[in-house]
Amino acid sequence: MTSCNISTLPVGRAPEPIPIPHFPDVLHAVIWRNWDVVDVHSLAAVLEGTPEQIAEMACSMGLPPQRSIPLDELRRNYMTLLHRNWHLLPYEQLCALLGWDADQMQFSLNEDDFMFVKLGGYKPTCPLVRYSPPGPAAKAAAARIAQVVAEELGDAMMAQAEPLFGFIERFENEAGQNSSSVPADPALKLRMVYPYFLRFGDPLSGEGIEDIPESYLGQLARSGINAIWIQGVLNKLAPWELSPELSEGWEERLANLNRLVARCRPFGIEVLLYLNEPRSMPRSFFEKFPELRGVEETPDRAPYSPDVVALCVSTKPVKDFLVNSVRHVFEHVPDLGGVFTITFSENLTNCFSREYDPDVVDEFALRSKDGEGAPQTELRPCPRCAEQGPEAINAEVCTLLERGMRLAGSKGKFLLYTWSTPEKWLPGLIENLPESTWVLCISEWGMPFTRGDYAGKINEYSISVVGPSEQSLRQWKLAQRRGLQTAAKMQAANTFEISSMPYVSALRLVAQHLANVTATGVNGVMLGWTNGGSPSPNLDLVAEFTRSPRPSVSEALEAVALKRFGSAVAPEMVRAWHLLSDAYEEFPFDISVCYNAPQSLGPANLLFAQPTGFRATMVTYPFDDLEGWRGPYSEQTLQSQFEKMTKLWKCGVSVLDALRREHPSSAVEDEWRIAEAARIHFQSTANQIHYIRVRQTDLAAANVILRDEIQLARQLFDLVAQDSRIGFEATNQYGYIRFDLVEKILNCRTILRS
Repeated sequence: MTSCNISTLPVGRAPEPIPIPHFPDVLHAVIWRNWDVVDVHSLAAVLEGTPEQIAEMACSMGLPPQRSIPLDELRRNYMTLLHRNWHLLPYEQLCALLGWDADQMQFSLNEDDFMFVKLGGYKPTCPLVRYSPPGPAAKAAAARIAQVVAEELGDAMMAQAEPLFGFIERFENEAGQNSSSVPADPALKLRMVYPYFLRFGDPLSGEGIEDIPESYLGQLARSGINAIWIQGVLNKLAPWELSPELSEGWEERLANLNRLVARCRPFGIEVLLYLNEPRSMPRSFFEKFPELRGVEETPDRAPYSPDVVALCVSTKPVKDFLVNSVRHVFEHVPDLGGVFTITFSENLTNCFSREYDPDVVDEFALRSKDGEGAPQTELRPCPRCAEQGPEAINAEVCTLLERGMRLAGSKGKFLLYTWSTPEKWLPGLIENLPESTWVLCISEWGMPFTRGDYAGKINEYSISVVGPSEQSLRQWKLAQRRGLQTAAKMQAANTFEISSMPYVSALRLVAQHLANVTATGVNGVMLGWTNGGSPSPNLDLVAEFTRSPRPSVSEALEAVALKRFGSAVAPEMVRAWHLLSDAYEEFPFDISVCYNAPQSLGPANLLFAQPTGFRATMVTYPFDDLEGWRGPYSEQTLQSQFEKMTKLWKCGVSVLDALRREHPSSAVEDEWRIAEAARIHFQSTANQIHYIRVRQTDLAAANVILRDEIQLARQLFDLVAQDSRIGFEATNQYGYIRFDLVEKILNCRTILRS
């Protein structure tokens, strides 16, 4: 199997980039968007200019002198760099900025939490961008930008701000403690989060685990957290004789995993690996090993997915690979806390990691190729797996992974996360699971709700709708009848309802959800996917619900408010949380809204005077795709729900604003700032929906919205300058930074001028 090169990286439909008329040219845009992300010397090398030339162009647009950007920041921030340059630079220059080769780019696009899907499933056609001295027209345009910056920002543009990832230094400056107020035999034996700022794709390579300071672990322990999880890819963690080049560096990764486990142990925190296996392989692999070939991607997913083919779990070499690789990991890291796996996920893994239409040829129909590699139009099954069926194949994956743990002597936890596994498969699947399995399912999945004139069921992670659902209760009962342990996957801090805040201050909803799941008798909770791991009042609720007898919702809220803010503030803080929870229950929930609409970018999402034709991408680029944002809602209902929620949310923010003035403290200020930033996001989302609806029919109304977006961007700029957590999420990293909010001002001013 050969290494890839730049020319083989995926491009999809390769459209023209999104227009950026608020910049003189692409060169000015590249400098602007990278000024707070890439050191000027690296930027100059990629653009073939000198640092002085690049700095002069930055200054001409009103940007401040560049801060010192640490070398290690880039490894934490690669997704930020990619999505802000995806429509500006070709692969060649993206790799140069990141210091990656084509193999690293391909791995990240495939394995880093659906990076290529998030970026659209295509690479825009971008020519190389090289420095050249700006001409008179470009200089005049840059001067106009500087003038707008001065008019709108004044001295704030030059004022010192908390740097990107400044929140890590906050944790490092606090004394680490391993104290926990959780009782010795808590009701919830597993209480797990994802580390707030750990990169996702290959977190054990290099120095990534150094981003988890002991003081952060101490704060998690005080909140009642006793486990963290990270992604593992088996062919990166264990040598595999069929493709040994994939596992280069496994020694470093396992050494780092041992260090992470040792670092967490004094705080009573275990480390679990998330394994989504067996990972699909490039087609070139099967030229050498055709007998291991499983199914291909389904036609509906193929345009957005890596061009890979499944490894068939019904073949002995693949079975051996799973068992031996897991055994290898646990033999080298014996204190590892365990594994959780998803066998039915967005990734193509086993031959039944998808549900197939039984009306297409037969129940197990899949795309395939003939022996010569030429595409065929007919569909045919994987005959080995079709004989056993989906329940048996998914259970077999679990059995193989768990067997590897036990052969290594591990007594760690093994969890099957059912995620969106078809419910009709679950009785047979659960019946065939290893006896030590914990069954983990999404508490709120399938929960009915009503928003405005729409009634639906939860189809993505949610805080705004409280579980558990009847569907989840059925799954837990199936597991409990077999004597298996159970766990609830719920969202304690935030979700893709608004992922760019460290937490959502709708604490009553979180407390009610914790009260509900503990009452079911589940043995543990997973408190979020990759978002939600920041220390917060939300996570503090977890410790309260480990106690016996369990507190009421009111008692838990009061206890957290008292510990965090003191007796003088606690009653009004609880009142604010109730008001914010009331507001959040109006969130117009649907997976399309969560993934496609702009509420996680807020005013950082650009506006366009004319329709762009671009479709929103998963939690990265909303563009102006109102049709993609709204899901099952009408345009009017979507707009009115965001307006209603914003109006109610503002009531809670007003209580917090009064508290910070009457009882000033950093804790109260933080609580107000996060809630106020969320208000700005919600208001901006309502604005953007309205703007798209009127931009071609009511110029006066559109202009009013543009001016309001300028004000919201300006307000959020100050909040972001004070708190580097705003705009950040672990897998997407920074969805926006403060200079993006200034770009939005330029964007709106340009449309107003035109």
